[in-house]
Amino acid sequence: QWLKDPGPRNEKRTLFCDMVCFLFITPLAAISGWLCLRGAQDHLQFNSRLEAIGLIALTIALFTIYVLWTLVSFRYHCQLYSEWRRTNQKVRLMIPASRSPHPLPHSLLSAKLLKKTADETTV
Repeated sequence: QWLKDPGPRNEKRTLFCDMVCFLFITPLAAISGWLCLRGAQDHLQFNSRLEAIGLIALTIALFTIYVLWTLVSFRYHCQLYSEWRRTNQKVRLMIPASRSPHPLPHSLLSAKLLKKTADETTV
């Protein structure tokens, strides 16, 4: 329902862009990290400790930035969704039919409310 809601399109566009970025960045981060660690391993074999330490530090920085971006993005979208759920509650109250032959005023009101065709949650 959140995706169908005609509310602010900016939030949906941001979610879509973050999902596309996540799909592109995840394999790139994995491949880059693997290449950096392989390079560090090769440099250690050739006694180039400074280059190996630099590549290991680069790998750590790369994955730290990736994890932080993922967590911040996920938290942002969870907050948007929670806010949407809090402000867009649709509730329909179901009152059982009266057994008396004369309808009560609240029964007429509830009958009108029950005929509403919007997407609502039954409670």
